[in-house]
Amino acid sequence: MIKRFDLFDKGIETVNHDWFHIMAATYQLPREAAKDLRETGFTVMAGPIVQDEFARIVAAYDSAVLSAHPNDVSVGRSTIRVNDFVNRGPDFDQFYVYPPSLAACCNIIGQPFKLSTMHARTVEPHSPAQALHIDFTGDADGWPMVGFIIMVDDFRIENGATRFVPGSHLSSHNPGHLLRDQTADYEGQMAACGPAGSIVIYNGSVWHGHGANLTSQPRRSIQGAYIRREVPPAVDQAARIRHDTMSRIGDLAKYLLDLEPGEPGVMPT
Repeated sequence: MIKRFDLFDKGIETVNHDWFHIMAATYQLPREAAKDLRETGFTVMAGPIVQDEFARIVAAYDSAVLSAHPNDVSVGRSTIRVNDFVNRGPDFDQFYVYPPSLAACCNIIGQPFKLSTMHARTVEPHSPAQALHIDFTGDADGWPMVGFIIMVDDFRIENGATRFVPGSHLSSHNPGHLLRDQTADYEGQMAACGPAGSIVIYNGSVWHGHGANLTSQPRRSIQGAYIRREVPPAVDQAARIRHDTMSRIGDLAKYLLDLEPGEPGVMPT
C-alpha cells in the first residue's frame, strides 16, 4: 500500500537555520530501510504518490516532458533527461519534501543540506545498460550525497531497473578505475525493482547504473539529489524559480531550494 503524506500544521515554528534540527528530530526512516541504507547503500520503499492520483501525475509527467524547452532536454546513448522538475507543476512539489528522503539526508549527510537537482529520466526501449558509476567520491564538493528515484513505471529487471552493488559505498574504489567493462553485470549486484510509485533512496557513493531495457516500452522516473548546504548545486534554483512555483510551495520547500530565509512554517509528515 502506498501511504500518503499530506502537508499539515503540526504547530512547529522555526526559522531558517533550525530546519535541519527540526527534520532530524521529526523524521525517521523505518528500521529496515535505515539498515539497508547503512549496509547496502540503497533502499526501496513506498513513494509519495497516492494510488488514486497516479494517473494524473503520469499524465503531468508526460506533458512536462513533451513541452520542455530544448535547452532542458538531454538525449544520451540510452536515456532522455529533462531538467528542472521543481518548476514543472504542483504535482511534483511533494517529491523533494518527502519525509523518508529527508530522514535519509539527516542520517547520511548529517548536516544542513539542500536539493541539488530534480529531473525526469526515461530509459529508452531496447537500450543498453548504463556503466556502473558513483555520483560522488569521498573528496568531491558536496559529499556525501543522497539521491532518490521515483518510479513512474514499474522497475523490472527486463526494463532496466537500476542496479546497485551492495556495500560499495563503504569502499574508496571507483568502478571506473577497476572495471574493464562497467556495463557488464557485476557479481552480487542487486536490481532495485518495485511497482510504479515506489521510491529508491540511495547513498551517492554506491556503485549503480540502470540495466538494459530489453522491452519495447520506455521506463520513466523522476530523480533528484541532495548535497551539503554550503556547496553549489547542479541547478541554481534561485535563478530558475518561477513565480507560480514560489507562490505555492511551503517554507520547508523554500529552505530545501535555498531560496529565501524561512519564516515560521509547517512540516510535511
